[in-house]
Amino acid sequence: MTDLKNIEQLVRIYIEKFFDEQAEPKKMKMYGLITNMELDEVDFRKLYAQAKNGVETFSEMLLRLIEESGEKKSTIYNRANIDRRHFSKIAKHADYQPSKQTVLAFAIALKLDFEQTKDLLGMAGFTLSKANLGDVIVSFFIEYKIFDVNLVNQILYKYEQPLLGG
Repeated sequence: MTDLKNIEQLVRIYIEKFFDEQAEPKKMKMYGLITNMELDEVDFRKLYAQAKNGVETFSEMLLRLIEESGEKKSTIYNRANIDRRHFSKIAKHADYQPSKQTVLAFAIALKLDFEQTKDLLGMAGFTLSKANLGDVIVSFFIEYKIFDVNLVNQILYKYEQPLLGG
């Protein structure tokens, strides 16, 4: 059985590896066995903040996608059924955690394809699931390039699914 110190060390290595492609995978051994390493007291919040330095946040990715679209921010957030205050909160707080419906509303408003949508969802900690009727409905609209949040919401409402927007 692995002890807490080994688990903490494995988490530390995993965080480093996740954000640093140069991390040595051999540091992690099967079943939590660690050799030739000492466990330092680890502040995982600090380690995470340092490790993700340079990694784009959801807010940064959203603002970049809007800029790349060539459209005004107001056009995109209005199309997504997001009010100005909510959008301002997202834009000003790098650590803002949106709802899945907000992310999907922006994906539709930005006319993102599946890969871009999955990336944006992933940045907020979400994914599309075939086991979720609402996700299947939104996937249909993305696949057929029907980028109208109001129309998506009409269908979601008909099937008693959460509506997009915020």
